[in-house]
Amino acid sequence: MAFELQQLRQVIALAEHGSFVRAAAALHISQPALSRSIQNLEQSFGSELFRRSSVGVVPTDIGRLYVERARELLRLADELDREAVTHGTLRTGRVAVGGGPFPAESFLGPAAASFVGRFPRVSVELHAHDWDELLRQLRSRELDFFVAESSTLQREPDLEVAPMPSRHAVYFVARAGHPLASGGSVAAADTFAWPFATPGRIPPRILEPLLAARRAATGRLQTPYPFPSIQCNGLAPVKRILATSEAVTGSILSCIATELENGQFVLLGTEPWLHLHYDIVSLKGRPWTQAAERFREFVLQAERAAAQEEERLAKRFGPGRGRPAPTET
Repeated sequence: MAFELQQLRQVIALAEHGSFVRAAAALHISQPALSRSIQNLEQSFGSELFRRSSVGVVPTDIGRLYVERARELLRLADELDREAVTHGTLRTGRVAVGGGPFPAESFLGPAAASFVGRFPRVSVELHAHDWDELLRQLRSRELDFFVAESSTLQREPDLEVAPMPSRHAVYFVARAGHPLASGGSVAAADTFAWPFATPGRIPPRILEPLLAARRAATGRLQTPYPFPSIQCNGLAPVKRILATSEAVTGSILSCIATELENGQFVLLGTEPWLHLHYDIVSLKGRPWTQAAERFREFVLQAERAAAQEEERLAKRFGPGRGRPAPTET
Protein backbone atom coordinates (compact mmCIF):
# COMPACT_ATOMS: atom_id res chain seq x y z
CA MET A 1 0.00 0.00 0.00
CA ALA A 2 1.41 3.39 -1.01
CA PHE A 3 1.25 6.27 1.45
CA GLU A 4 2.73 9.74 1.90
CA LEU A 5 4.52 11.13 4.91
CA GLN A 6 1.90 13.86 5.13
CA GLN A 7 -0.77 11.20 5.70
CA LEU A 8 1.28 9.74 8.52
CA ARG A 9 1.48 13.17 10.14
CA GLN A 10 -2.28 13.55 9.79
CA VAL A 11 -2.94 10.20 11.47
CA ILE A 12 -0.63 11.10 14.38
CA ALA A 13 -2.20 14.54 14.79
CA LEU A 14 -5.71 13.08 14.84
CA ALA A 15 -4.72 10.48 17.44
CA GLU A 16 -3.08 13.13 19.64
CA HIS A 17 -5.86 15.73 19.43
CA GLY A 18 -8.86 13.37 19.37
CA SER A 19 -10.77 15.75 17.13
CA PHE A 20 -10.83 16.45 13.40
CA VAL A 21 -11.28 20.17 14.10
CA ARG A 22 -8.32 20.47 16.49
CA ALA A 23 -6.08 18.21 14.39
CA ALA A 24 -6.86 20.18 11.22
CA ALA A 25 -6.05 23.45 12.99
CA ALA A 26 -2.72 22.03 14.21
CA LEU A 27 -1.91 20.86 10.66
CA HIS A 28 -3.03 24.18 9.09
CA ILE A 29 -5.49 22.48 6.73
CA SER A 30 -9.28 22.51 6.56
CA GLN A 31 -11.34 20.01 8.53
CA PRO A 32 -13.05 18.60 5.40
CA ALA A 33 -9.66 18.08 3.74
CA LEU A 34 -8.41 16.15 6.76
CA SER A 35 -11.59 14.05 6.87
CA ARG A 36 -11.26 13.13 3.19
CA SER A 37 -7.60 12.25 3.57
CA ILE A 38 -8.26 9.94 6.54
CA GLN A 39 -11.21 8.32 4.76
CA ASN A 40 -9.09 7.69 1.66
CA LEU A 41 -6.36 6.19 3.81
CA GLU A 42 -8.82 3.89 5.59
CA GLN A 43 -10.27 2.75 2.25
CA SER A 44 -6.78 1.96 0.95
CA PHE A 45 -5.90 0.25 4.22
CA GLY A 46 -9.10 -1.78 4.20
CA SER A 47 -9.95 -1.09 7.84
CA GLU A 48 -11.11 1.73 10.10
CA LEU A 49 -8.25 3.45 11.89
CA PHE A 50 -10.46 5.67 14.06
CA ARG A 51 -13.74 5.24 15.86
CA ARG A 52 -15.92 8.35 15.49
CA SER A 53 -18.40 9.55 18.12
CA SER A 54 -20.14 12.73 19.19
CA VAL A 55 -17.38 13.47 21.71
CA GLY A 56 -14.43 12.94 19.37
CA VAL A 57 -12.36 10.22 17.73
CA VAL A 58 -10.13 7.51 19.19
CA PRO A 59 -7.90 5.02 17.37
CA THR A 60 -9.13 1.49 16.89
CA ASP A 61 -6.83 -1.38 17.88
CA ILE A 62 -5.38 -1.46 14.37
CA GLY A 63 -5.31 2.33 14.42
CA ARG A 64 -3.11 2.38 17.52
CA LEU A 65 -0.68 0.04 15.81
CA TYR A 66 -0.74 2.26 12.71
CA VAL A 67 -0.03 5.37 14.81
CA GLU A 68 2.93 3.66 16.50
CA ARG A 69 4.41 2.62 13.16
CA ALA A 70 3.72 6.06 11.68
CA ARG A 71 5.74 7.71 14.46
CA GLU A 72 8.61 5.31 13.81
CA LEU A 73 8.59 5.94 10.06
CA LEU A 74 8.45 9.72 10.48
CA ARG A 75 11.31 9.64 12.94
CA LEU A 76 13.41 7.60 10.52
CA ALA A 77 12.52 9.93 7.64
CA ASP A 78 13.51 12.97 9.70
CA GLU A 79 16.79 11.33 10.67
CA LEU A 80 17.58 10.53 7.02
CA ASP A 81 16.86 14.12 6.04
CA ARG A 82 19.12 15.48 8.75
CA GLU A 83 21.95 13.09 7.93
CA ALA A 84 21.69 13.97 4.24
CA VAL A 85 21.85 17.69 5.01
CA THR A 86 24.69 17.62 7.48
CA HIS A 87 27.05 15.31 5.52
CA GLY A 88 28.87 14.47 8.73
CA THR A 89 29.41 18.07 9.83
CA LEU A 90 26.53 18.44 12.35
CA ARG A 91 25.50 21.75 10.81
CA THR A 92 21.91 20.98 11.82
CA GLY A 93 19.89 18.23 13.44
CA ARG A 94 18.07 17.18 16.58
CA VAL A 95 18.73 14.86 19.49
CA ALA A 96 16.20 13.78 22.12
CA VAL A 97 17.46 12.32 25.40
CA GLY A 98 15.79 11.38 28.67
CA GLY A 99 16.75 10.76 32.26
CA GLY A 100 15.43 10.66 35.79
CA PRO A 101 15.50 13.74 38.04
CA PHE A 102 19.05 13.14 39.27
CA PRO A 103 20.73 12.59 35.87
CA ALA A 104 18.71 15.43 34.32
CA GLU A 105 19.96 17.94 36.88
CA SER A 106 23.38 16.48 37.57
CA PHE A 107 24.89 15.90 34.13
CA LEU A 108 22.36 15.84 31.29
CA GLY A 109 21.69 19.56 31.64
CA PRO A 110 25.39 20.50 31.66
CA ALA A 111 25.98 18.12 28.74
CA ALA A 112 23.24 19.86 26.73
CA ALA A 113 24.71 23.28 27.47
CA SER A 114 28.18 22.21 26.35
CA PHE A 115 26.83 20.42 23.27
CA VAL A 116 24.79 23.40 22.07
CA GLY A 117 27.80 25.64 22.63
CA ARG A 118 29.78 23.39 20.29
CA PHE A 119 26.97 22.68 17.78
CA PRO A 120 24.63 25.70 17.98
CA ARG A 121 22.40 24.62 15.10
CA VAL A 122 21.56 21.22 16.56
CA SER A 123 18.48 21.27 18.81
CA VAL A 124 18.40 19.23 22.02
CA GLU A 125 15.33 17.88 23.81
CA LEU A 126 15.70 16.76 27.42
CA HIS A 127 12.92 14.67 28.98
CA ALA A 128 12.92 14.16 32.76
CA HIS A 129 10.71 11.22 33.77
CA ASP A 130 10.79 7.95 35.66
CA TRP A 131 12.27 4.99 33.78
CA ASP A 132 8.93 3.42 32.82
CA GLU A 133 7.84 6.54 30.94
CA LEU A 134 11.29 6.93 29.40
CA LEU A 135 11.10 3.33 28.20
CA ARG A 136 7.76 4.03 26.52
CA GLN A 137 9.20 7.11 24.82
CA LEU A 138 12.27 5.19 23.66
CA ARG A 139 10.19 2.37 22.17
CA SER A 140 7.98 4.90 20.36
CA ARG A 141 11.14 6.50 18.90
CA GLU A 142 10.55 9.78 20.74
CA LEU A 143 13.99 9.46 22.35
CA ASP A 144 17.40 8.60 20.91
CA PHE A 145 18.47 7.19 24.28
CA PHE A 146 17.96 7.73 27.98
CA VAL A 147 19.91 7.38 31.22
CA ALA A 148 18.60 5.10 33.97
CA GLU A 149 19.84 3.44 37.14
CA SER A 150 21.43 0.12 36.20
CA SER A 151 19.19 -2.13 38.30
CA THR A 152 15.92 -1.28 36.53
CA LEU A 153 16.12 -2.47 32.92
CA GLN A 154 18.68 -5.27 32.63
CA ARG A 155 16.14 -7.93 31.61
CA GLU A 156 14.45 -6.08 28.74
CA PRO A 157 15.40 -8.06 25.58
CA ASP A 158 14.99 -5.18 23.11
CA LEU A 159 17.34 -2.80 24.94
CA GLU A 160 21.04 -2.05 24.62
CA VAL A 161 22.23 -1.20 28.15
CA ALA A 162 25.71 0.36 28.33
CA PRO A 163 27.12 1.06 31.83
CA MET A 164 28.41 4.54 32.58
CA PRO A 165 31.78 4.76 34.35
CA SER A 166 30.94 6.40 37.68
CA ARG A 167 29.25 5.43 40.93
CA HIS A 168 27.23 8.16 42.68
CA ALA A 169 26.83 7.97 46.46
CA VAL A 170 23.43 9.01 47.79
CA TYR A 171 23.26 10.93 51.08
CA PHE A 172 20.36 11.64 53.40
CA VAL A 173 19.80 15.40 53.28
CA ALA A 174 17.87 17.93 55.36
CA ARG A 175 17.78 21.67 55.96
CA ALA A 176 20.38 23.25 58.20
CA GLY A 177 19.05 23.24 61.73
CA HIS A 178 17.12 20.00 61.33
CA PRO A 179 17.08 17.98 64.60
CA LEU A 180 18.98 15.14 62.93
CA ALA A 181 21.78 17.54 61.98
CA SER A 182 22.83 18.14 65.58
CA GLY A 183 24.58 14.80 66.03
CA GLY A 184 26.96 12.68 64.02
CA SER A 185 26.27 10.56 60.97
CA VAL A 186 22.80 9.01 60.89
CA ALA A 187 21.71 5.65 59.44
CA ALA A 188 18.68 4.93 57.28
CA ALA A 189 16.61 3.81 60.29
CA ASP A 190 17.12 7.22 61.95
CA THR A 191 15.43 9.10 59.10
CA PHE A 192 12.01 7.43 59.29
CA ALA A 193 10.85 9.49 62.25
CA TRP A 194 10.54 12.33 59.74
CA PRO A 195 8.62 12.74 56.48
CA PHE A 196 10.65 11.43 53.54
CA ALA A 197 10.35 13.27 50.20
CA THR A 198 11.53 11.84 46.87
CA PRO A 199 11.84 13.44 43.40
CA GLY A 200 10.57 10.31 41.63
CA ARG A 201 10.36 6.56 41.92
CA ILE A 202 13.07 4.83 43.94
CA PRO A 203 14.94 2.02 42.11
CA PRO A 204 14.07 -1.42 43.54
CA ARG A 205 17.71 -2.14 44.44
CA ILE A 206 17.63 0.81 46.87
CA LEU A 207 13.96 0.61 47.85
CA GLU A 208 14.25 -2.90 49.29
CA PRO A 209 16.91 -2.12 51.94
CA LEU A 210 15.17 1.18 52.73
CA LEU A 211 11.92 -0.62 53.47
CA ALA A 212 13.79 -3.23 55.52
CA ALA A 213 15.35 -0.44 57.60
CA ARG A 214 11.93 1.15 58.04
CA ARG A 215 10.41 -2.15 59.25
CA ALA A 216 13.24 -2.52 61.76
CA ALA A 217 12.64 1.01 63.05
CA THR A 218 8.82 0.88 63.19
CA GLY A 219 8.63 -0.30 66.80
CA ARG A 220 10.40 2.79 68.11
CA LEU A 221 8.67 5.36 65.91
CA GLN A 222 6.10 7.60 67.59
CA THR A 223 4.76 8.70 64.20
CA PRO A 224 5.13 5.97 61.55
CA TYR A 225 5.03 8.09 58.41
CA PRO A 226 4.27 6.32 55.12
CA PHE A 227 7.28 5.84 52.88
CA PRO A 228 7.78 7.93 50.97
CA SER A 229 5.60 10.58 52.59
CA ILE A 230 5.88 12.91 49.59
CA GLN A 231 6.71 11.93 46.02
CA CYS A 232 7.31 14.78 43.59
CA ASN A 233 7.92 15.03 39.87
CA GLY A 234 11.37 16.56 39.95
CA LEU A 235 13.97 17.95 42.34
CA ALA A 236 12.81 21.57 42.54
CA PRO A 237 9.70 20.88 44.68
CA VAL A 238 11.67 18.50 46.92
CA LYS A 239 14.22 21.24 47.59
CA ARG A 240 11.46 23.70 48.50
CA ILE A 241 9.88 21.15 50.84
CA LEU A 242 13.20 20.50 52.60
CA ALA A 243 13.93 24.20 53.01
CA THR A 244 10.63 24.86 54.81
CA SER A 245 9.96 21.69 56.83
CA GLU A 246 11.45 18.83 58.82
CA ALA A 247 11.34 16.53 55.80
CA VAL A 248 14.35 14.43 54.74
CA THR A 249 15.38 13.24 51.29
CA GLY A 250 18.15 11.28 49.60
CA SER A 251 20.23 12.86 46.85
CA ILE A 252 23.46 12.61 44.94
CA LEU A 253 25.64 15.57 45.84
CA SER A 254 26.02 17.17 42.41
CA CYS A 255 22.28 17.93 42.48
CA ILE A 256 22.47 19.92 45.72
CA ALA A 257 25.89 21.55 45.34
CA THR A 258 24.51 25.11 45.52
CA GLU A 259 22.48 24.38 48.67
CA LEU A 260 25.49 22.79 50.36
CA GLU A 261 27.77 25.66 49.41
CA ASN A 262 25.42 28.31 50.81
CA GLY A 263 24.73 26.35 53.99
CA GLN A 264 21.03 25.76 53.29
CA PHE A 265 21.24 21.94 53.35
CA VAL A 266 23.36 19.53 55.41
CA LEU A 267 24.36 15.92 54.83
CA LEU A 268 23.06 13.56 57.52
CA GLY A 269 24.59 10.25 56.52
CA THR A 270 24.64 7.43 53.98
CA GLU A 271 24.75 3.63 53.78
CA PRO A 272 27.13 1.25 51.94
CA TRP A 273 24.31 0.18 49.58
CA LEU A 274 23.03 3.72 49.04
CA HIS A 275 24.46 4.63 45.64
CA LEU A 276 23.39 4.92 42.01
CA HIS A 277 25.12 3.54 38.93
CA TYR A 278 23.69 4.70 35.61
CA ASP A 279 23.42 3.13 32.18
CA ILE A 280 22.85 4.61 28.73
CA VAL A 281 19.80 2.80 27.34
CA SER A 282 19.00 2.56 23.63
CA LEU A 283 17.06 0.22 21.33
CA LYS A 284 18.89 -2.80 19.97
CA GLY A 285 19.36 -2.70 16.22
CA ARG A 286 18.40 0.94 15.89
CA PRO A 287 21.14 2.98 14.19
CA TRP A 288 22.48 5.97 16.09
CA THR A 289 22.32 9.34 14.39
CA GLN A 290 25.50 11.35 14.28
CA ALA A 291 23.97 13.95 16.60
CA ALA A 292 23.03 11.29 19.16
CA GLU A 293 26.49 9.74 19.05
CA ARG A 294 28.18 13.08 19.65
CA PHE A 295 25.74 14.01 22.41
CA ARG A 296 26.48 10.69 24.13
CA GLU A 297 30.15 11.72 24.29
CA PHE A 298 29.17 14.97 26.03
CA VAL A 299 26.97 13.04 28.48
CA LEU A 300 29.86 10.74 29.45
CA GLN A 301 32.17 13.72 29.96
CA ALA A 302 29.58 15.55 32.07
CA GLU A 303 28.93 12.47 34.20
CA ARG A 304 32.63 12.09 34.97
CA ALA A 305 32.78 15.76 35.95
CA ALA A 306 29.73 15.33 38.21
CA ALA A 307 31.34 12.34 39.95
CA GLN A 308 34.51 14.38 40.61
CA GLU A 309 32.40 17.22 41.99
CA GLU A 310 30.59 14.78 44.29
CA GLU A 311 33.89 13.53 45.70
CA ARG A 312 34.91 17.09 46.49
CA LEU A 313 31.57 17.89 48.12
CA ALA A 314 31.65 14.72 50.22
CA LYS A 315 35.08 15.61 51.59
CA ARG A 316 34.00 19.14 52.44
CA PHE A 317 30.43 18.68 53.67
CA GLY A 318 30.31 15.04 54.77
CA PRO A 319 28.39 14.09 57.94
CA GLY A 320 30.14 14.99 61.18
CA ARG A 321 32.05 17.91 59.70
CA GLY A 322 29.65 20.49 61.08
CA ARG A 323 27.79 23.17 59.22
CA PRO A 324 30.12 24.94 56.77
CA ALA A 325 30.30 28.67 56.47
CA PRO A 326 28.57 30.05 53.36
CA THR A 327 30.84 30.63 50.41
CA GLU A 328 31.57 34.31 49.71
CA THR A 329 30.66 35.64 46.30
